[in-house]
Amino acid sequence: MMLDIGLMVLGSVLVGLSAAVLLVGLGVVETSRELSTGGTFASGVALAVSGLLCLGIASESPLGRGGRLAGFGLWDVGVGLAACALLIGLAAMAIYWLVAGLVEGLPRPLSQGAEAIRAVGVSAMTVMPLVGAPLSVLFSGLRGDSPWFAVVKRAPAGSRRAPRVDLPALFAVWAAAAMTLLAIS
Repeated sequence: MMLDIGLMVLGSVLVGLSAAVLLVGLGVVETSRELSTGGTFASGVALAVSGLLCLGIASESPLGRGGRLAGFGLWDVGVGLAACALLIGLAAMAIYWLVAGLVEGLPRPLSQGAEAIRAVGVSAMTVMPLVGAPLSVLFSGLRGDSPWFAVVKRAPAGSRRAPRVDLPALFAVWAAAAMTLLAIS
């Protein structure tokens, strides 16, 4: 589940970065850095393809598989989410070190794409265990015992279920942290 959300965050950041690069290439947005038209478009397309690949992989995975955690307590799930975030962050940093060396002499937008990988990895190792996993546990706990969902629980024959808000919360926290880190660097 955390890998899927991490891929969605990385894909969203890369697609957004490619849109910005293509807007610069079309002359809609002006920057202080001058890039050749070919380099700008090639960088934008490479970032878009990479981002869409991440989004495609995330969309093909069964994101709802976290519902099979019926035998585990909320704290067990929270610790598991935090541990997964740390491992995903370490993997993203390893990928960053590999990619950063490959794009060293290439146009600046590609090195910014590598920095996006770093931002996703750093936010996975810092913000997600401290903010994302506890927020997910909080929302999952509210889903089970909250009086806000009492009307949904009384629905005939279980025709409606309480909405899952833990996955969007994880995505929002991770994306905000990664974009903040990317803006700072």
